[in-house]
Amino acid sequence: MRILLAFLALVIPATPFRQMNVSISIGPPALPVFEQPICPGDGYLWTPGYWAYDDSVSDYYWVDGEWVMAPEEGFLWTPGYWSWGDRGYRFNEGYWGIEVGFYGGINYGYGYSGEGYEGGRWDHGHFFYNRSVNRVDVTRNHNVYDEQIRNHNDNRVSFNGGNGGIEARATSQQEAVARQRHVAPVAIQTEHAQTARSNPELRASSNHGTPPVAIGSRPEAVSDRRGTPSTRAGEP
Repeated sequence: MRILLAFLALVIPATPFRQMNVSISIGPPALPVFEQPICPGDGYLWTPGYWAYDDSVSDYYWVDGEWVMAPEEGFLWTPGYWSWGDRGYRFNEGYWGIEVGFYGGINYGYGYSGEGYEGGRWDHGHFFYNRSVNRVDVTRNHNVYDEQIRNHNDNRVSFNGGNGGIEARATSQQEAVARQRHVAPVAIQTEHAQTARSNPELRASSNHGTPPVAIGSRPEAVSDRRGTPSTRAGEP
């Protein structure tokens, strides 16, 4: 048994999303306020920042939001979220799919107001951006429209349930979305989270809930819609 466990420790890679298996007694800090970088181009979707957890140091750390090329045409991003259950907080991993599912009622901003996504929509193979909630350079990207949205909550609480958490519950429609075909976070997203995890400045114990949000805010370029990374884009 000891030999088997040692072998598994070597062959199973660590992943920045393994916090799904960790139950934390204290919820994550509030979501910081930050400015969204300009969208780099058609097909990029905003994936909001979130607090992840590193059990090796028993600390939360901040993963900046970033623009990510959708892995498939028509796909949208459902953000991950922390929820209370079984006497602890657990992280529910985000995913790509044709509809946005339940993400705890968390107000991540920029179109993710707690329910659904109002930051843009697909139309004839192109993604159109709602300028009322996204920063878009209209001289480079003409796929835009303006539509005011209403936030479902105005606070910065970053978790669902428990003491002081958002009290939203998934609807039957959102539960149905959770059963649809999903695509896990693409390589760029996992690499982005791993980079954040290795940066001590992004730990909640170091920044006291106010991380240096400029770190890792540059958009990423991909060579195709399968999420294979190529080169890092420059500042827009």
